[in-house]
Amino acid sequence: MAILGALVLVVFLLIRPMEIVPAIAQLRPLEVLTLFIALGVTWDVLVRRRRLVLSPQVPWLIAFLGWSFAVTIAKLGKEGFGVAWATITLAAIFMVLVGLAAVTRERLRALAAVLVACLATISVVAVHQGVQPPQCIEVRDEPGEGEEWTPDGRECEGARACENNGRPDVDYVCERVGMLGTFSTGRRVRYRGQLADPNELSVFVGAVLPFLFLLTGAPGARGARGALGRALSIAPIVAVSLGAVVLAQSRSGQIVLGTIALVAFVRRYGAAGSIVAAAVSLPVVLLSWREGAEADASSLERATILFEGIDLVRAHPLLGVGVAQFVHEISIPFTAHNSYLLVAAELGLPGLLLWSGLLWSSLKIAVEVAERPPPGLDPQLQRFAEALAISLLGVFVGVYFLSFSYKQLLFVWLGLAFALHGAVRAQAPDFRVTMTRRDLLGIAAFSLAILASVWIVSRAGVAG
Repeated sequence: MAILGALVLVVFLLIRPMEIVPAIAQLRPLEVLTLFIALGVTWDVLVRRRRLVLSPQVPWLIAFLGWSFAVTIAKLGKEGFGVAWATITLAAIFMVLVGLAAVTRERLRALAAVLVACLATISVVAVHQGVQPPQCIEVRDEPGEGEEWTPDGRECEGARACENNGRPDVDYVCERVGMLGTFSTGRRVRYRGQLADPNELSVFVGAVLPFLFLLTGAPGARGARGALGRALSIAPIVAVSLGAVVLAQSRSGQIVLGTIALVAFVRRYGAAGSIVAAAVSLPVVLLSWREGAEADASSLERATILFEGIDLVRAHPLLGVGVAQFVHEISIPFTAHNSYLLVAAELGLPGLLLWSGLLWSSLKIAVEVAERPPPGLDPQLQRFAEALAISLLGVFVGVYFLSFSYKQLLFVWLGLAFALHGAVRAQAPDFRVTMTRRDLLGIAAFSLAILASVWIVSRAGVAG
């Protein structure tokens, strides 16, 4: 019951059926699924007598949530509670429920399979979108619902041509129209929901690919013939996924794919793996590289936002400006384009340390299981840990370029580490992942290094 709810939750978060069929949204599916999973976890504990195992992430999560509410209320008064609740709480609940629902090897593999199925679906939609001819699209502001985009069927080269031959009272864009009511932005492919940005889509692709190799790397056929068979079985999904990244023209996606390929191949083949990683990544970079006036303007805009974000951290180092307030405090009405800076600016340096601790503890779980598994551990759990560690590394690199600090998808990924810890403890009750003084020093050094890198990038970008 619990794992079924978690699997459906992942589908709803990624595929967004409530946006494709608006009637579904009226049923409040995310809230319903949350209750369903909670009931399933309760059933597992009370009826099946499954032991409730909390991961070392929990103290960091509780402290982060408490600090987020405290500083936002301090900045905004009573209204701050509602802002913090709407921004963070559901994501944190998803993390815990996924972590408590997927506590066996079979459940973890089921989650990995759903992630791969969603990857294939979203990538196909993105590639289909990317090969469509641009169309004139009417843009209307719907009160309380944002912009409504409606294609009128006319092919175009630019929005001006749409306006010259279109309705005088309507704004137009010239974009590609894909399946499931998706649209490109700047002719770059994207999906919906939390993947409605080309960069977010590309980071998601990189984050899921390690699980694809996990699912096809299970024991079975051995030798060259077995390896060839596994390679051929995943080739279509890999091809369409990389095609989506190419059509998204995402520089952050290129970096994430390069990071994941480098870690995965070096781990498997040693130093020679870096050559393999370069051979895999370089074609994607060359095919998707974006340059010109638009790319330069985007880089300058990001550098300006980072510049002002660093100034916010310097002006509010302890409490920050409050959750969801960054966009109101800078001259350009956009968010930070860097999750680490966003947390530091909105929650102060203590908030950044707590958030970094949450990420660090999640990665440490996966690395500990992959590198130092307890005796007798199921090898498939160790392989899942390896895939998760590589995936998390890619995500943590990717969110350096995204405002993903409180996004539900990020917390679902952290929930996978929570679940892995519980699954390992079920087989090896004496297994422990503890946060040592060295970890605390590492978290502090990591947080300061991140802010220093943002300062350097922002100053260099604005000066350039």
